[in-house]
Amino acid sequence: MAVYRNDQVDFSFGAEIGLGGYLAPVKATADSSGDLTTTTDVITLPGARIVKVASTTNAVVGEYVQIGTTGTNGTEIRKIVAVTTNDYLTVNSPIGFYHESGEAVQTVDTTSSAGTMTGLAIDANTTHMMRFTPGVWETIEVPDPAMEIEGRYFLGPDSKRAFYTAYKGQQSFSGTLYNFELLNGYPLRFPLGTVATVGTDKGSGGASDVDGIIYAGQYEFDATDATGYGVNDYIQVGTGATAEVRKVTAVASNNIWVDYPFLFEHADEEALNEVIAPYTHTIVEAVELDSVSWQVKNRDSSETATNDWIRRSFGGKIGQATLTAEEGGTLRMSWESAPFIDMNHNQYDDSARTIVNKWDGSSLAATVEYPTTQPYYFSQGSITLFGVEFARITNFTLNINNNLEPRYFIRDDGSERTPSNIYEGRREYTMTATVVLPDSLASTSTTATMFKQLLAEGSNTGFDIDIVFTRTASTDTLTINIPADADGSSGTGGNNQGAFLRSANTSVSTDNPASTEVDILFRNMSITIVDSEPVYP
Repeated sequence: MAVYRNDQVDFSFGAEIGLGGYLAPVKATADSSGDLTTTTDVITLPGARIVKVASTTNAVVGEYVQIGTTGTNGTEIRKIVAVTTNDYLTVNSPIGFYHESGEAVQTVDTTSSAGTMTGLAIDANTTHMMRFTPGVWETIEVPDPAMEIEGRYFLGPDSKRAFYTAYKGQQSFSGTLYNFELLNGYPLRFPLGTVATVGTDKGSGGASDVDGIIYAGQYEFDATDATGYGVNDYIQVGTGATAEVRKVTAVASNNIWVDYPFLFEHADEEALNEVIAPYTHTIVEAVELDSVSWQVKNRDSSETATNDWIRRSFGGKIGQATLTAEEGGTLRMSWESAPFIDMNHNQYDDSARTIVNKWDGSSLAATVEYPTTQPYYFSQGSITLFGVEFARITNFTLNINNNLEPRYFIRDDGSERTPSNIYEGRREYTMTATVVLPDSLASTSTTATMFKQLLAEGSNTGFDIDIVFTRTASTDTLTINIPADADGSSGTGGNNQGAFLRSANTSVSTDNPASTEVDILFRNMSITIVDSEPVYP
């Protein structure tokens, strides 16, 4: 008999534009009975749970609607959980894409006996969007719901000391992805902030600028002139802190489709440019973290696709993360704490369809993109502390803690027991390392040593840390700068200091040469990656 095996699991993720708005650009056959046929009445932003429509006539709670005009921005399917006055629809999961006023909203065909969606397909010119993998991983704690169920003991002679009834309490969702090997910088930004990507000018490629505003959550837009752009080209939209690179999937006149929604809003007349590798990705802190969706798909040992189970967790934020490396190993990362607001689960049962689907239309299974790059080896790294390169660091662990807190508010959207939102607390950074003491030398007033730095207590400015990994025979680099100030140097006063040694204990043991275990506190950091990956989620 076939069994579900852990070595048959696919894990992928994608960034969300609005909290909980997982990206599944699907369309389905309209309901032949014509129950609800209307349009959006105002702009609907990613992350919204309520859709204002022109009319709620024939809208029925429990039915499924397709939101969005096929071939424009992005179509998605959601379940109606409430219909309120003034023509508002409340849906079961937040909206993923940007929708303009006047886009179609219509009931789609379902077969209630089988729980399947008919005519399900990917929307035109789109790709699987939850397709990214963080690296080489082995262990994941799936953010399955934890249920608070409490037995209540009422007075009466029949319970015999057992509880009379059990009541449901709140649900919580938390996942962990342990100790995966970094092959690119995809997972680095989620516990930190935002990413801006700048490519290398192709020179002979397309150029032009944006014709009209591009809203966050769109993946099609107009250029003033699309000449020179073709399918599979890479286009850079914008410059500076909001620059993004996307792969072109279709061009029609001056209308351009790309392979992933834009994470930033881009103004009319922002620059467009065709770019090639290498690409520079700059990750900086943000007060509010971008959210992420996780998808876990398990196929049984008989390779029967119709028995796959799929769990999609959405509205997640990376609360705590670590970067670790040690001599003889590779640079590794852990998403140690990732709370989510909700999840969907399904074991689909329609073998006739080539697209893996969920009966609520929300689980279009991604084709996971496996990176082909090499890992970052510890031996290829360089660590500089207070201006001195320490070649004899044998390991380090860098910890980021965002102190996230899921909150539960009063609402009427069919999921009152799940978190309403996840809020960021104080950000905390720490770093530990084992440093082999340098060769013996005469101590002078200018000699930089760990113990001197400890006793000096940073002289109120702290010191700088630069960690750089360079892949062999490649221009690929991964650079961590502490502090993250514009000049990359520590200063005096508030919001300007660098790193501080809290302890630097020298152990006298059988290990030689002697080493020091250091514990470091710092206030901010930034990360810059140069590689051949154009699209960062």
